[in-house]
Amino acid sequence: MKSGKYVYKDEAAMKKMHEFYNKTLASLDVPYEEEYFDTTFGKTHCIIAGDSSKPMICTIHGGNGITTLNLKLFKPLLSRYCILTPDVIGMPGKSEPYRNISSGRDEYGKWIREVLEHNGIMKIPFVVSSYSASMFMSFAKDYPEMVDKALLLVPSGIAHGPYLPMLFKLIVPFTKYYFRPSRKTLASVMEILGGEDDEVWSEFFDLMMGLYKMELKGPKEYGPKDLAMFTAPLLIAASPTDIFFPADRVFKKADEIFKGHVTKLEINCKHLPDEDTMAEVCRKTLEFFEDNDFCNDSF
Repeated sequence: MKSGKYVYKDEAAMKKMHEFYNKTLASLDVPYEEEYFDTTFGKTHCIIAGDSSKPMICTIHGGNGITTLNLKLFKPLLSRYCILTPDVIGMPGKSEPYRNISSGRDEYGKWIREVLEHNGIMKIPFVVSSYSASMFMSFAKDYPEMVDKALLLVPSGIAHGPYLPMLFKLIVPFTKYYFRPSRKTLASVMEILGGEDDEVWSEFFDLMMGLYKMELKGPKEYGPKDLAMFTAPLLIAASPTDIFFPADRVFKKADEIFKGHVTKLEINCKHLPDEDTMAEVCRKTLEFFEDNDFCNDSF
């Protein structure tokens, strides 16, 4: 196993995060199986949620995110699929709590391959969002034949928003929260990201910023040469008001880097979509996954 930086403030902090994990997993009220297994980068905890007799899709939570709330976003997909979802090593969850996977060396792709091979999967659809879109592209770059189709929601890895406005809007509320954590300063953070009306997401961000050492390195971005062999169909859902990965930049760059068919869906939300937006995204995703002739340029 590779060594790396321990990502919690201390053991008690990790225990509190695991308690939140267990509570929010139970609140989903869905059947699931879970297991731990070894990978090159350390022990990985993985959940298979839903009816295991249904076709399987794979989802991976975003950067500094957590599997249970990622499942909360994509729960409507369980009507027709079961979901394979690993906890990313070195991020909140139950996998190895040491940050040792390098995005620069495309090691997320190697880790994803090991997760799929452990489960006997040779090809599968993906649903990824935010930072995990870049993780997915690391995988698609080196193992394009293992991707059936994919939803990329508010995706990293393609194009980002202007850095200075992004930093200015984030630094002030995060600094206020860091020095004076309270419901008011937390609300100012959530106002930027989205999810400000969701108590569960607010509780997670409060725990994450107080107990966990955040990954502050930006996700890797990919170009046409990186993905020259990747031709699987993509559904890309992005928002013009996403502070990190705005739709105009993402859609324009996507046309340049992906050789396969790209279906674009503009959504109206901040970086974290609300429940109504996710219901629509999941409905479009089901249509996209299940109709082999579904190849409109936009919904």
